[in-house]
Amino acid sequence: MMSCLTAMGHLLGRPGTSSKFSARNNAGEVVAKYPVNDMPIDFKRSNENWIPKIQLHGIADSKLTSKYNYMFSRLRDKYDVLEDQINSMESLLCSKLKIEEFEPNNNPKPETFHTIGRICCDATSGSRLNASSLLLEGNRRISSGITIPIDVSHLKEFSFFPGQVVAVEGSNPTGKRIVVSSVTQPPINPVFKTDVCLQDRLNVVVACGPYTLSDDLEFTPLVELITQINSINPHLVIFMGPFVDVRNKRIESGELDITYQEQFDLVIKELQTKIVNSVQVCVVPSWRDVHHRTVYPSPPFQPETKSPNFHFLPDPCLLNVDGIFIGLTSTDILFHLSKEEISVAPPGSDRLGRLVSHLFSQQSFYPLNPPSEEISVDLEHAEDFCKLPFTPHLLLLPSDLRHFIKNVNGCVVFNTERAVKGVSGGTFSKLQISGEGKTVQIRGEILRI
Repeated sequence: MMSCLTAMGHLLGRPGTSSKFSARNNAGEVVAKYPVNDMPIDFKRSNENWIPKIQLHGIADSKLTSKYNYMFSRLRDKYDVLEDQINSMESLLCSKLKIEEFEPNNNPKPETFHTIGRICCDATSGSRLNASSLLLEGNRRISSGITIPIDVSHLKEFSFFPGQVVAVEGSNPTGKRIVVSSVTQPPINPVFKTDVCLQDRLNVVVACGPYTLSDDLEFTPLVELITQINSINPHLVIFMGPFVDVRNKRIESGELDITYQEQFDLVIKELQTKIVNSVQVCVVPSWRDVHHRTVYPSPPFQPETKSPNFHFLPDPCLLNVDGIFIGLTSTDILFHLSKEEISVAPPGSDRLGRLVSHLFSQQSFYPLNPPSEEISVDLEHAEDFCKLPFTPHLLLLPSDLRHFIKNVNGCVVFNTERAVKGVSGGTFSKLQISGEGKTVQIRGEILRI
């Protein structure tokens, strides 16, 4: 029987490009594996009756689901949020440096001293951050909120991006520029330790949208992905948006005979009616979902009908699955950081691992400020919902950057890329998590859809 999504594509009466997708010959190919030389993952369940318990960690999402006028924050309120970010890192950095307190950034002082602040860009030196446009914005209590240029020419290596909170050691002979001798990042919190309560090896499938080819709305890749999910019967599936992608050519041109919401309802109906009830399903929105609030953090979807095995979550979020902590966001923070970061690093250093470590050291799913021009961040809600207060066991960061699986600071990080790339099929991930006590092992594969 034809799925409701594919049927919808035919009802629109427009030719799709699914023939290109159907003609692919690499479906199921494993493109990345963790550990690298590991055996293929066996998804067979040993405890058929076990249903993992899925809980949202942190603040309840009711504050996001209630109506609020996002992007109407006062400048003073935004400044207070940014100020609090520096203040929250102050004691951590003092402890790491073994000093009692920081000094003002603009005091004339030829001797070396420590100060703290946020990295900013001097707009007069260009629109992008570079070694000549680096500024350090101090907080009110220590530096009266003063912003001062920093000279990093004496550093052998560094990594900076706008919004980054750092401690700087250096001298300021004139009171107008800090000559930096060293930079200290906030300490990275260890992996959260708790008792793992798994009753079986936890089998997980992860995919990130879009789920239809860029020039049609037939959702053929999604239909095939559902078929694969039902065949391997995982305990948990995580679908991350976009589901109704603002970048889809049919949506960009307005070639729909139904509303955006009706389009999304068809997708959710397909998921809820076709995925077997033994599978727990988490659905996470994206700011690219054209029918949804285009703001970050994004509130969870609120469909009219909800199957008992479906969980609708905000973006970003931290999940507690029987003692396994999973952090995830559908927003492409890795790509956004890669465009804004400037660095001097040793040859052969792990750039992607460094980008991920910024999230851990800044304790945020989205530490970049100002954010990418393509996304709207509500700073007041981000203060509550975008924090990454500890290192999770698993971090899911789908990105347009090339797929990878790597261990960063004890956390296994997946960039599963996207289920669809233009008019071609993309990739999704299979994971298997086992653990006992406070010990956790994660195996994973990234496969072509």
